[in-house]
Amino acid sequence: MGRYALELDLAGCAVVVVGLGRVGRRKALGLIEAGARVVGIDPQTNLGPISGVDRLIEPFRPSHLDGVELVFAAATPEVNRVVVTESKARGIWVNSASEPPQGNFTIPAVIRLGLVSLTVSTSGAGPALASNLCALAVRSLGPEAEMLAGLLAEIRPEVLARVSDPSTR
Repeated sequence: MGRYALELDLAGCAVVVVGLGRVGRRKALGLIEAGARVVGIDPQTNLGPISGVDRLIEPFRPSHLDGVELVFAAATPEVNRVVVTESKARGIWVNSASEPPQGNFTIPAVIRLGLVSLTVSTSGAGPALASNLCALAVRSLGPEAEMLAGLLAEIRPEVLARVSDPSTR
């Protein structure tokens, strides 16, 4: 199936994570880092707090999707199927941790080196493989990639101002 890679600006966006086990917590922390407003939903009372996540200790209800822009289903497969169905019915993009093809998108493995974000995707088929390939690529790039990106960020505004021809830039 064809996929289209993109980066999302989630600053201030309302995002729901259903299921706050190991996978859900990891997704929630990444979303917080990206600036999203995260609501975590899980009926289990023995899960500790997650800094920056508004936690609801209750089972998922479709009304949890009111005003939400993005959803991550990281609960049991049964709950995830309901979350995916309800999200899609409302036109909300949803990721399913248990059944990636059922959602609208998958999350690639990501490694950040300053301004450089390196992502590798297997379209949900093998997250561990994607992570290993990403780590291998980072070792091949070395620290020069991070330094080069930093330098380019500094000089880009001046180059854009001085050089009008795109092919020359």
